[in-house]
Amino acid sequence: MPSILSYFDRVVTPEIQGQDKPPEPKPTSKVKFEQQKERAGLLCTAELEIATARCRRKVEAIIKDCRARNCRFRDIEFDLEGDKERCLYGLNPDYGNLPAPADVLRVTQIFEEPEFFIDGASSSDIAQGSLGDCWFLSAVSTVTTMKGLINRICVHRDERIGVYGFVFYRDSGWVDVIIDDLLYTRIPKYEELWGDQQNLYHDDKEKYEARARIGGKTLYFSRSKTENETWLPLLEKAYAKLNGDYQAIIGGFDAEAIEALTGGISTLTPIKDILDIDIFWEELLNKDKDRLFGCAIDGSRANEITGLYTSHAYSVLEALEVNGKRFVRIRNPWGQSEWKGPWSDGSREWTAEWLKRLPELNHKFGDDGEFLMEYKDFLRTWTTVERSRIFDADWKLSSMWLNVTSRTYPCAWSFGDVSFTFSVTENSPATIVLSQLNSRCFEEISGYNDWSLDFVVYRKGASSEEHYTRSYHNWFWQRGASAELENLEAGDYVLHARLDRRHRRNKTYYQDALDSWNVRKLSKVWTQAAISKSIAINFDPEAYGDYLPAPEDLFGGEDLTSLEEKQLALEVPQPTTASESNPALSVGDASKLEAVKSEDPVTNGKAKATEEGAKVPEHDGKHEDKPGAITNGTATKHTTANDETEKKDEPRDEKEDKPIVVTVADLDKTSKVVHEGFTCKECKTSPIEGPWYRCLNSACLSYNICEKCMKSKPNTHDKTHKLLLIQTEEDSKKLKEQLKEGDDNGVTLGLRIYTKGGAVVTIGGQLRHGNILSWKRKDKP
Repeated sequence: MPSILSYFDRVVTPEIQGQDKPPEPKPTSKVKFEQQKERAGLLCTAELEIATARCRRKVEAIIKDCRARNCRFRDIEFDLEGDKERCLYGLNPDYGNLPAPADVLRVTQIFEEPEFFIDGASSSDIAQGSLGDCWFLSAVSTVTTMKGLINRICVHRDERIGVYGFVFYRDSGWVDVIIDDLLYTRIPKYEELWGDQQNLYHDDKEKYEARARIGGKTLYFSRSKTENETWLPLLEKAYAKLNGDYQAIIGGFDAEAIEALTGGISTLTPIKDILDIDIFWEELLNKDKDRLFGCAIDGSRANEITGLYTSHAYSVLEALEVNGKRFVRIRNPWGQSEWKGPWSDGSREWTAEWLKRLPELNHKFGDDGEFLMEYKDFLRTWTTVERSRIFDADWKLSSMWLNVTSRTYPCAWSFGDVSFTFSVTENSPATIVLSQLNSRCFEEISGYNDWSLDFVVYRKGASSEEHYTRSYHNWFWQRGASAELENLEAGDYVLHARLDRRHRRNKTYYQDALDSWNVRKLSKVWTQAAISKSIAINFDPEAYGDYLPAPEDLFGGEDLTSLEEKQLALEVPQPTTASESNPALSVGDASKLEAVKSEDPVTNGKAKATEEGAKVPEHDGKHEDKPGAITNGTATKHTTANDETEKKDEPRDEKEDKPIVVTVADLDKTSKVVHEGFTCKECKTSPIEGPWYRCLNSACLSYNICEKCMKSKPNTHDKTHKLLLIQTEEDSKKLKEQLKEGDDNGVTLGLRIYTKGGAVVTIGGQLRHGNILSWKRKDKP
C-alpha cells in the first residue's frame, strides 16, 4: 500500500518560494438528477488537487498585490483588529465566560525571529491557550505523528507579506482558507497599564515592550512550545475562520478535527464494546499506516481521575511492545498535567532496568503533557476511543447529498424517510458513511433538533431479513454513522436510513433571540448555512433568497448589465398559454364526448357561438340551478344564442322518459377530481383538476405536472425520471406532508462510499412522498 502521505506528497511539495504552480485538474461536468458525475468514483486526491491549486492562485494574487502597494496583507474577511467582535464571538456571546484578548499584533511584532516551522511540526510543540478547543489541538497533536502531514496542510505562504493559505476538508470536499498573520495577545499596551503597573518597568515603555510583549507566551490562544515557531496559532486561526469565529471552535470531538485535517472518516467506540482486545492492540500498533487514535473519559464521572481530566480530549501518539509489556504513549494538548498512575513519571515501576529503556519507549520525564500507560490500564481508565480511517491515493470516493424531510415529531421511529441506491462495479474494500452536514459554522441557527442516524444495507431485491450490512452504533447524537467492509461485492444495493431526534431548544428559539442578534453577524451565519446546504442535489435556492452569494468566478471584466443579459439568455421560459387544448380525458372518454356533442345540437350551437365570439345570454337568475343540473327530478333547458326570449320549464311528468341535457362542461367537470394543495409546475394551475403526475426523482423539488401538460408537452420533463400517476383524492392526500406550522423536520444527509482500486460506485437517492408507506396489520398465519 502506498504511504499514507503519498497523496499529500503528490499534491503539495515542501514550500519553496517562487516555484512553479501545478496545473489545476479540470472538474467533470454536472448533471441535473441522480448523483452528480463528479461525485462518482472520485479519487480521494482529485478535489485536494483542485483546492490546493485554487488556494495557491489566491495567495499568489495577494502577494503580487501587496508588493505593488508596499503593504502587508490584512484579511478583510477575518480582521482580528478591525472586526474583533465578529472574529471572536458568535451570535450568542457570553462575554463573562468568553475570551477577552488584550491586543492584536503581527507575528513579526510578537517574535524576534519568527519561522513557520522549526524542525517540523511535533506533538511536543503544542500548548493550549485561553480557548476551550482541546479537541482540535488534540487532533493536531495526533496528526503530527504522521510525519510531514501538518507541513502540507498549509499549502502556500509568504511570511514577509503575512499571508497563509490552508486547506481543510468539510462535508464532501476540500475548502481553502486564506488568513493574515495578525494574532490575539494577552498583554495590553503600555498606555493601558495602571500607574503602579507602569512603575514595575520604571515607567520605561521601551523596556515593557521588549520584555512583556515579546515571545510565544504573550499569545492569547494556542502557541508552540518551540520559541519563534508560528505554525500552530496560525493553523488554529485558519480553523476558526473556517467555522466563522473563535467561539465556534469551543468544545467538540477530536475525530471531527482529524476529518477536517486529513479528509478521513472517524468513529467513536466505547472501550467496553471492544470484543477482542488483542485485535484492537494490533490496530494500535498499525497506527500511522491508515489509522489515527484519540481517547477520552466520560464527563459524567469525577472531574479528575488519577491526573486525567474528564470531558477532555487526549492524543494517542504510539503503541509499543517493550520487554514483554504493552505500552500506549499519550499526550495532553495542554502540554502539562499527566497521568499519575502506574508508569507515570517517577513512579515505582521505573526500576534501573526500565530507566535504561526510556529511549526505546520514546519517552522522557518532565511535565510536558506526554505520558505512558500500560495497555491494561489504558483499557480500564478510558471510556471512549476515537478511531480515524485515513484514505491514501488508491481510494475513490462517491457521494450524494439530499435535503430530507422527516415526519412530524412525535412520530414512529422507523425507516421510510429516505433511501439510497448504489451500484458497485467490482469487489473492493469499502467504507460506507451516512452523515449530516457539519453545522459548526451555523450552529446557532441549525434548528431545535439533534439528529441521530443509523442505516441498513440490502442487496437489491433481498428480503428485509437478509441485510448485507448495517451501521455500527456507538453514541447517540453524533453527526454520522458508518460501516466498514473488508469486501463489498460488485452489484446493486439499497440503503435504508432511520432518523431519530430530540429537542434541544425551544421551538421559538429563533424568534426569541432574533432581536438580540447582531444583524451583520447573522447575515454571514445564514450565508454559511445556505452554502453548506447547497451541496444537496435537491437544494432549493429560492428558500434562501439573498443569503446565497453569487459565484466569485461570475464577476470579471463585464459590467452588471452585460452579466444580467447573459444570465437571462440562459433561462428557457416555460410555455403557459391558456389557448392550448385540454387533453385531460382519456381516448375512450374523448370518443364518448364527441358522441354527446353530435347528439346535442343545442350544446354544439352554444359551443360554436362561444368559439366565434358571439354573446351568450346570462341566466335570468330566477332559477338557482346551473345549466344542465338536475334538481328534484327537474332538468333546466336553455335556448340557443339566437332565441329572443327564455321559456320557463313545465313540471315534468315522472312517467315521461324525456332525455336529460348535459353540457360538455358539466361532463368534463364531473369526470375530474380536484386535488387541493397541489400546483402544476408547467401551467401553474392550482389546484390541479383530474389526473396528474408526481416526479419521484430526488433532484426534483416537488415536481407536479397535470395530465393536460403531460400530453401537450411530453418532452418538458426528463424522460428518465419515474413519474407517479395520481388519480383519486385519497392518493393526493397521501402525498401531503402534513407538517405542523413551526416544526423543524428537515435535515441534510450525505452518503459517502469509499472503495479501493478500480471499483466505482454510482449512487441514487429517494425521498418519502407523503404517507404512501404506512402501517398495515399483518395477516395471521
